[in-house]
Amino acid sequence: MSYKVLVLLKPTEEQPALERVAEFARFLPSLEVVVCRVVSDFSDDQIPTLKERYEREISSLMKRYPSIEHYETYITFSKNVPEAFCNYAKLKSKTLGMAVISANKRNTLRDMFISPLDSQIMSKINLPLLVVKDAHAPQHLSRAIVLAIDFEENEHDKMVDEVLFAAANSFAEHFNGEVHVLNCVPPIHRGLMSGKTTESVILGTDKPITRADVHGRDLATFAELHGIPASHCHIAEGRVDEMIPKVCRKLEARMVCMGMSTKDGVLSAIDQSASELVLEQIKGDIFIVNRNINIDDLRAQQESREAAAAES
Repeated sequence: MSYKVLVLLKPTEEQPALERVAEFARFLPSLEVVVCRVVSDFSDDQIPTLKERYEREISSLMKRYPSIEHYETYITFSKNVPEAFCNYAKLKSKTLGMAVISANKRNTLRDMFISPLDSQIMSKINLPLLVVKDAHAPQHLSRAIVLAIDFEENEHDKMVDEVLFAAANSFAEHFNGEVHVLNCVPPIHRGLMSGKTTESVILGTDKPITRADVHGRDLATFAELHGIPASHCHIAEGRVDEMIPKVCRKLEARMVCMGMSTKDGVLSAIDQSASELVLEQIKGDIFIVNRNINIDDLRAQQESREAAAAES
């Protein structure tokens, strides 16, 4: 079974998302890529001419990435780039395994009033999403791929854990990485701006006493089930938008895989803003499964891939 990804092009020369996908294609020659260009600066009478122009530009661009052997282009015109991209992802969600976009630069005055394009896509898209900050960053980082899970989350869906683990494990296998599992224990008082920041590894506790002990027990169960060594299991007590970047810096992680929730849990009360803060502070990529994803579709895709792998 082939794997298909959707890539959003930037209106600039640099294309971190496409470069990352080209890396994937070197290890997976059968990878199918939908190269998407959303044009926001146009008038209706310009559309036919502009479409021909961008088709030529994309054709020329793809010559820089010979490892991508199978691709198709999708050019659309919209004043709202995130909405157009997410709408197409939703339309094709049953055939697409993942979307890949490039991160936007932050810390500008405009960001105080208008959410960056990548943040809007992160919160709205109904596909697993990989956000690439710097396509060359992993070359200067360690092998660690951090899988951030909160086992305490209300209405916790274990299927999301499996999707995140499958992604982290796949990235690790193809890029000589190591999966590390991080469980953040958020502070009890959600209104506080900080919590206890002591990090520890707690596994095999027979008599849980603290919240961290309880989390450690669940983390140990998950690690044993997925063959993750104890040295790769971490518990951090505090706000997730502080703890995830802190652990990533300690491990020099090349990637974070995490979920987004509307309930208490891995992104707690601040949800989208936490994912933005994590993205801003880490050096590597971030892989996100958000609340809009249809779990049944994910489960069906996962089962199809497992069946195809078993046949081969």
